[in-house]
Amino acid sequence: MTEKALEKFHENDVKPALDEALVHLEEDFQQNKDALKKLFLNSFKEICTNIKEVSTNREEVEKTTHSKTGFIIYTLLRTRILQHKYVYKVIVYDKDWYLNEGLSVGELDVSFFYKHFEGLWQKLMKASKKYVLKISEIDVEHIMLDHLDDFHKYVVELMRYSLIDAVETEEYFAIEKEEILEIQSGEYYEPCDIIHMEHKEKNYKKIRKWLEEKERQSYCFQDFRGIDLKNLEYKNSDLRYTDFRDSQLDGLDLTTSLLIGTKFKNSSMIGTNLMVSMIHGANFEKADLTGAKLQYCVAFTGKNEANAWKKTGFTGVSFKDSILKKANFTGATIIAANFLGADLTDAIFDEAKLYRSKFTKDQLEKVKLTKEQLEQIEII
Repeated sequence: MTEKALEKFHENDVKPALDEALVHLEEDFQQNKDALKKLFLNSFKEICTNIKEVSTNREEVEKTTHSKTGFIIYTLLRTRILQHKYVYKVIVYDKDWYLNEGLSVGELDVSFFYKHFEGLWQKLMKASKKYVLKISEIDVEHIMLDHLDDFHKYVVELMRYSLIDAVETEEYFAIEKEEILEIQSGEYYEPCDIIHMEHKEKNYKKIRKWLEEKERQSYCFQDFRGIDLKNLEYKNSDLRYTDFRDSQLDGLDLTTSLLIGTKFKNSSMIGTNLMVSMIHGANFEKADLTGAKLQYCVAFTGKNEANAWKKTGFTGVSFKDSILKKANFTGATIIAANFLGADLTDAIFDEAKLYRSKFTKDQLEKVKLTKEQLEQIEII
């Protein structure tokens, strides 16, 4: 295959076909993410049951030194992809990770995402025939593998979207865990995408001091559950996907922070300042946000050019069953949020954009929305 033919193939065939496939994948994911979440949770519970059974099997434990789980890795194998088999092998390791042999505990069917990959593959195979004797089947395979991560990231996004429900299942609680446990997904023996991280023991004093150092990105995915940060100031913090569940955060100042995918479920956030923060995909379910300041916050769904670092679209922010009494959303842009079950007594939504956000009729009796806002929202 000549370099000229390759360049022409990429420009005229690969790029437009890839762009089209990813647009369809994004639409498919956003429309079906809740159904996919249920399927993932069923699979995850089965995996956890298998981990429990394997870890208590004396013969297996002696063979691999397994007794506790330190890593659960959803493994992408290129050999399977090349065989058109779209499943991820799930392997568990102890605290030493790859230094000890892992145990296979099941598989995750990811064909929903990779059907778009397969469609692209077949389309490029057909297009390659125009380049007689210049582009081979192997060449197309290499191109497909080069773009594997674009599709893999949707598997990661589903896992992150499902994460809180997954780690609050009885099956997950039953696993005997190492002091630190991580759930990851990626290629075998390669750096993986972090889905979840948790620590059995935490030094809260050390964590608070660490947060004061303002180390960008270092706090992403960290386990800060149960921490007390009342009335402290951590403006401009990068806390993407950080876990603050069950924490005391009253009066905390997180102005202009990155709170994408951050987990605040069951936390006390009375008077917390989140003004001008990015809260795409954040979880505030059952949190007490009485009097919280959310002016000019932004919560997008879908893909956004301002966040080019993220290959997939954002999922919606959730305030489900939270307390939002006198919370101030003035000027906020909150797209496709879930407000179902939230106490909205005297909440302020002046000049807020609420496109596709979900409310109930009863909730609307406790909050003042303009005619324009009522046309924007979905009433359940």
